[in-house]
Amino acid sequence: MKTKFVKVTDRKGTDIIEGEVKSGNVFSILRFICQVQEQETEKETQEVADMIIEALTKHKKD
Repeated sequence: MKTKFVKVTDRKGTDIIEGEVKSGNVFSILRFICQVQEQETEKETQEVADMIIEALTKHKKD
C-alpha cells in the first residue's frame, strides 16, 4: 500500500495526517503530522496546508 498525506478540516482547524487507502476505500491513519495554525483567511490556511503536503510528498519520494 502507498502512503498518502491528506488534510482534514473541521470546526477545530486543519490537520495533516499520513495514512494509506485500503480495500473498500477505507483510509487507515498511520500518524498525525501537524495542525496548521489559522491564518488571516481560510483560503490562506488551506494554501499553507497544501504547501506542507506538497513538501511532505516530495520528501517521501526522495
